[in-house]
Amino acid sequence: MNLLKPWREYLPIGMYLQIGLFLGFYVVLYTAYSQLPINILRDVVYYLGVGVPCAELIHFIAPVEQVAAVQNHIQSPLADLEIVRGCDGAGALFLVMAAILAFPTTIKRKLTGLVLGVLLIYSLNLIRISGLYFIVAYYKDWFQVIHTYLAPTLLVIVACLFFAWWAWGASRTSYEPC
Repeated sequence: MNLLKPWREYLPIGMYLQIGLFLGFYVVLYTAYSQLPINILRDVVYYLGVGVPCAELIHFIAPVEQVAAVQNHIQSPLADLEIVRGCDGAGALFLVMAAILAFPTTIKRKLTGLVLGVLLIYSLNLIRISGLYFIVAYYKDWFQVIHTYLAPTLLVIVACLFFAWWAWGASRTSYEPC
């Protein structure tokens, strides 16, 4: 008796399709993102979509910081935090989007998941970048570890937990009372 079944016996054929769809969606999203010109990212996305909201959040939390968004930078007399491609939360966002798009459920549930997922990751990313500003300003020695390892890992974990929660709800069937 063979105690170790071939790995393909553990995954139903539909799972291969979902994995392929997930990978395909992720590659398409990341490739499209990679094609955006840096001046569009710097002057529009990072400035208006990230820098200005983060500067406003920092100003709300600590008005004495005198922060300003300048292109893809959050600047103050104490710090200059640059927002660049790859450090903008796009990876976690694309993971959530690809997972939702590949999940077998209705279009309505997918759209709901996409809207909620994008809002969650975007909000968390604004909090992450605002927090990184304070790290740069007051704890420079901690920046590399927090920016490179801790913050992105937490963002991906939250993205996975969100997807698990959403997928559980999207896969439940509604039962009519008898």
